[in-house]
Amino acid sequence: MKILFSPSENKTIPTNSHILSEKIKAHYQLYLDFVCNASMSELSQIMGYKKEADILKTLSILQKEAFAESALLLYDGVAYDALDFETLKANQQAFLMEHLLIFSNLFGVVRAKEFLPFYKLKQGEGFGAFSTKAYYQEIQENIDELIGDDFVIDLRAEFYKKLYIPKEHYFDFEFLKNGKKVSHYAKYYRGIVARVLAQKQDLKNLEKDLENAGMKCVQIKEGKRCTTFIFEVS
Repeated sequence: MKILFSPSENKTIPTNSHILSEKIKAHYQLYLDFVCNASMSELSQIMGYKKEADILKTLSILQKEAFAESALLLYDGVAYDALDFETLKANQQAFLMEHLLIFSNLFGVVRAKEFLPFYKLKQGEGFGAFSTKAYYQEIQENIDELIGDDFVIDLRAEFYKKLYIPKEHYFDFEFLKNGKKVSHYAKYYRGIVARVLAQKQDLKNLEKDLENAGMKCVQIKEGKRCTTFIFEVS
């Protein structure tokens, strides 16, 4: 099983030193080179901040020693709050570290256990010659190899779904509230699904387990390349 997951614009500040892969180091250096020479308006654009104080605070973090944290613990947003990694059992945490793939807008696809440094880059924003969409076009075959023959659970936001479509049949999820598709807050329910998958580590009786988490399966759509579970959430 491979679980495809989105990153978060919110991040914790790492406090430990870890060895970064060559790919991560190269992308981070490219990012730092731009950030250290960018104007306030450019920084506001790529970071998504309007207040200069927020930009300066982020710059002060970036200019310190580059500590790192595993990707699953670096990202800190609604989906990750719902996943609540630290309260999972050790074997469930280990499962996620091996099977969850995060689609970073700066580093490409990374395993949950891969170490990443702190950065701030608004979704969809490029800088200099770097473009998230262009980079993902370059690494399509690498993603195929990373996924291999595993079956795929796609819990990504729409932006990241457009960057890569699994080559083999995969499972997707949609969430409705009062019959209408949930958009922004869907990330919370994706986090819940990821948590249940970590606990179960298979798809058997998934609908029943998610019902216990406040979701009722109302439809299963079978497509040529994708099976979509549609849940009504409370």
